[in-house]
Amino acid sequence: MALPRPLRPGLTPAELTFIATSETTLEIVPNFRMGQIRLLSGVWGPFEPPRKATVPLWLALDLKRKKQCTIVPPDWLSVEALQEKLSDETSHRQYSALPFRYIEIARAILEAASDDLLSPAHVRSLLKDIREVRQSKTREGVLKMNADGMQMTGIAQMEVHEIRPFFVKSFGMIRKLGGEGEGDEESVGGPGTGDDLWAPPGRSATVGTAGQADDSWGMDES
Repeated sequence: MALPRPLRPGLTPAELTFIATSETTLEIVPNFRMGQIRLLSGVWGPFEPPRKATVPLWLALDLKRKKQCTIVPPDWLSVEALQEKLSDETSHRQYSALPFRYIEIARAILEAASDDLLSPAHVRSLLKDIREVRQSKTREGVLKMNADGMQMTGIAQMEVHEIRPFFVKSFGMIRKLGGEGEGDEESVGGPGTGDDLWAPPGRSATVGTAGQADDSWGMDES
């Protein structure tokens, strides 16, 4: 039996992270030898150090936790690349080109493999700055919403998910006031709540998922 619409919170941050780690691949340097392995997502390997191997992110994280590999961070997750992205974000009105699931991917790697990054604390700080700038752009985009909707090219998956409850409710009200249809009765969560996904443990992080708080996004400082 389906839940009533007001009781459908949408995907949680944990579920979005699951999707991102399942659909994203990256390179690792294995610490073990093994031939190819066949999984539901495909055939991966062989694993022969020091040769790199491409695997799904979830598998890379699992091997890393077992100390069986070193994760090769994606090119965009470096201090130099993020400084360039931050410069683009602050000097242009449009969003900079980042992976659609950059928040979930970065969070997962920082949490499990910060020792495989150069200057992880600096990386975390740059990601936080980029996120704040992008949240400001999102708020500006919401203010321009009309009965035809709104356009935000380059917005990321988590950012879409955060503003979805607010957008659905507001768009429904705009159309209702314009006589174009009934408003959606879904609960409201404000866009761009200033949450800190890159906060170390001890600081709460609020994600605007249907207005619900989530404290699972803290990251260890390294």
